[in-house]
Amino acid sequence: MAGTFNGTCIVNVYAPSGAEKKHERETFYNSDLPYLLPTAQNESILTGDFNCVLSQSDTTGQKNYSRALKNIVRCFNLTDVWDTKTTTRNMFTH
Repeated sequence: MAGTFNGTCIVNVYAPSGAEKKHERETFYNSDLPYLLPTAQNESILTGDFNCVLSQSDTTGQKNYSRALKNIVRCFNLTDVWDTKTTTRNMFTH
């Protein structure tokens, strides 16, 4: 789901979950998500349930790393706000 509010693009995702859907999730990040993220927006907010992590420090359980999501973060110059605002690791939100 995506929309624009006051010039800010807001994209909310629910990526496929589970180890058995890793290929489907990576395809979602490689094909569908780039289509939703504008390249010419000044401000973008990407939120949702990604069902994977970008680093081991993002989880206390099994590492479900996504190379495709890491590439999206890099290519679209996104910032993980949780990373920049917290000093406590191994926490998650609901």
